Amino acid sequence: MTQDAKLGYLDKLRLFKKDARLWIASNALGAFAFGVSNVVFNLYIVSIPGFEEDFLGLFLSVSMFATATIAVIAGMVTDRRSRKSIVLSQSFLGLSMVAVQYTVIDPLPLMVSQVILGLSSAFGQVAWAPYITDLSTSEERAHLFGFNGGISLLAVLAGNILGGFLPGFFQSFFISGPNLLWPYRFTLWFSLLPMLVSTLLVIPMSRDPPRDREVRMGFQNVKNWRLIGGYMASVSTVGLGAGMIVMYFNLFFESVFEADAAMIGIIFGINTITLSAGNFLAPALSDRLGKVRTIILTEILSIPFLLMISWAPVLYFAVIAYVMRSVLMNMAGPVSSAFFMEGLRREERATAMGVVRTGDSLARGVAANIGGWMLAAGLYREPYLLVSGLYIVGIFMFYHFFRGKEDEFKKIREAELVIEEPPEEELDIT
Repeated sequence: MTQDAKLGYLDKLRLFKKDARLWIASNALGAFAFGVSNVVFNLYIVSIPGFEEDFLGLFLSVSMFATATIAVIAGMVTDRRSRKSIVLSQSFLGLSMVAVQYTVIDPLPLMVSQVILGLSSAFGQVAWAPYITDLSTSEERAHLFGFNGGISLLAVLAGNILGGFLPGFFQSFFISGPNLLWPYRFTLWFSLLPMLVSTLLVIPMSRDPPRDREVRMGFQNVKNWRLIGGYMASVSTVGLGAGMIVMYFNLFFESVFEADAAMIGIIFGINTITLSAGNFLAPALSDRLGKVRTIILTEILSIPFLLMISWAPVLYFAVIAYVMRSVLMNMAGPVSSAFFMEGLRREERATAMGVVRTGDSLARGVAANIGGWMLAAGLYREPYLLVSGLYIVGIFMFYHFFRGKEDEFKKIREAELVIEEPPEEELDIT
């Protein structure tokens, strides 16, 4: 029996060191801010005179297309520079662009800020997972990703509840009249505070030394193209489906069932706490079934609930279906990330993430426009039928590419630990 198998769930949580704890705290605060804004941002945009769902779809897709454009280059740069420096710079730039979006209502500055946000987000998306993978051990990694996901979702829960409450609070105490634009804006401004603290918590994390500065930009450090291509294809197919619906759930509940911001906040909160429980359970489930089986099983079980959303006659059924779809489709996400990272060589991880983010962001950008057009045409239920088919295709692709790969990845990981992992003293503490 390996040392990894001897350790229980709580034992693996005790392995978390300072960097892991700071990462969890930073993500939790960022997730709290996202939870607040996620409830009201779409409602805020469509409350601006002249802005409709089709504009919202275009606006949301712009950042995804920007991310897709630069993600591969961002991965190459990240594999050759300090990942902490990239994460920190991206976080401050992203915070600035979000502040613009919560303040300005002119279409051109909004679009420009969204492009810059997408470009900067590409660096954060490709840097974080490799950075944390370098700072963690194989024994703790799946549990670290899963526990972080669970804690972050609890923070989103708190943000959802507060985000649903704050517009009514600001309207009652500070603003008169039925227009909710200013209550929504005050709520979004409030969310900037935890975003700032989240960024500041990255500063005391360990500084990883830059790597291979003398190596020319290119793909020469990438060896596992079959793995990367298969993972990107399956993730992008699921992303093509998710992009049509995930960003529009608040508009779906508002338009189809006439739910207000407070009710939407409660619905999102219920969903988040259930999803959090799923994230805590996913690592334990992967210990029993294996990572690949856990990912496939949970995603397959989500599809009946996705179909249920499309015909739900009352809010009660729609909420149950929404929550179950979300938890089953997403609970194995941290396990999937850990699985992908473990199959890669250390020097190719960020570039590989860039390739995956390019495919996923491009797919979600196209899907966001399709979803926005369908909503503008009054088609609120039909997208879920189309998305179900795309999910089935994506799950089948993942099974086809990765069945039987887990033992192979384990051998790669063990070899990496012996040959490639740097000793802890090489990391400078800032």
